Amino acid sequence: MDQVLPLLPTILACAATMLVAGMVKGVIALGLPLVGLPLLMMAVDVQTAITLLMVPLVLSNLLQAIEGEGTPALLRRFWPILLSLGLGTFVGLALFAALDRHVLLLTIGALAIVFSTASLLQPNLVVPPHAEYWLGPPVGFVAGVLGGMSTLFGPPLAIYVVGLRLPRDTFVKVISIFYTTASSFLLLGGATQGVAQPRQLLLSLLAMIPVYAGMRIGQRIRRYIDPERFRLLVLAVVWLTGANLIRTGLGW
Repeated sequence: MDQVLPLLPTILACAATMLVAGMVKGVIALGLPLVGLPLLMMAVDVQTAITLLMVPLVLSNLLQAIEGEGTPALLRRFWPILLSLGLGTFVGLALFAALDRHVLLLTIGALAIVFSTASLLQPNLVVPPHAEYWLGPPVGFVAGVLGGMSTLFGPPLAIYVVGLRLPRDTFVKVISIFYTTASSFLLLGGATQGVAQPRQLLLSLLAMIPVYAGMRIGQRIRRYIDPERFRLLVLAVVWLTGANLIRTGLGW
C-alpha cells in the first residue's frame, strides 16, 4: 500500500487523460493519441505514454470499425492505403529509437497545422474518386511512419478522409478501419521489437477502461452534431493538437 500511494496521482492523471481522449474519439473517431499523448507526457515519459496507448488504440478503433454495415465494401475500396499503412508503421518503429523526440513532435505538429489550415481555408477541397488509387498509398505510408514513431497516425489520415467528403457515420467507420489496421501493426511491431513488454501491455489493457467510458459519452454527443460542424470539429482538433505538439516539442 505504501508503494502504491505515491503512484496514485500519476494513475489518476493517466485515467483522466484516457477518459478525455476517449470522449473526443467517441465524437469524431480520432483524437485518442492526438489528445492522449501530449497529456500523458505531462505525467509519464514518452515511451510509457506510447505503450499505454497501444492496446486502447487497437480496441477502441476496432469497436468503431465494426459498427454498422458495409465493412467488406470499404475494405475492398481502401486496401491499398491499408497495406501502405502497415509498411509505414514498421518503418516508423525501426526509426523510433534513432530520432530526437523534440524534432519528432515539432515535425508532426507543423504538419498537422499546415494540413488542417489548408482544409479550413479551402472548404471545397475534395479528393476525387480517381485520385484515391495514387494518393491513398503515399498518405498511408507517411501516416504509418509517423504513427510508428509516435502513435500519431491521425493528421494525414484525418485530412485525407475529410477530403473524401464521406457521410458522418461513414467517416467514423473508415477512419476507424484505418486506425485499427495501423494500431494493430503498431502493437505487433512493438511486441516483436521489445518496445512493449507483457506487464506494460497489461497496463495498456487496463487503460482501455476509461477510454471506453469516454467513448460512450462521446458517441452520445456525436448524434447532435451536423455534418459541416462535424468536419470543422475534426479539423479544429487536428489544428489544436498540432499546436500543442509544437509547444511540447519546444519545451514550453
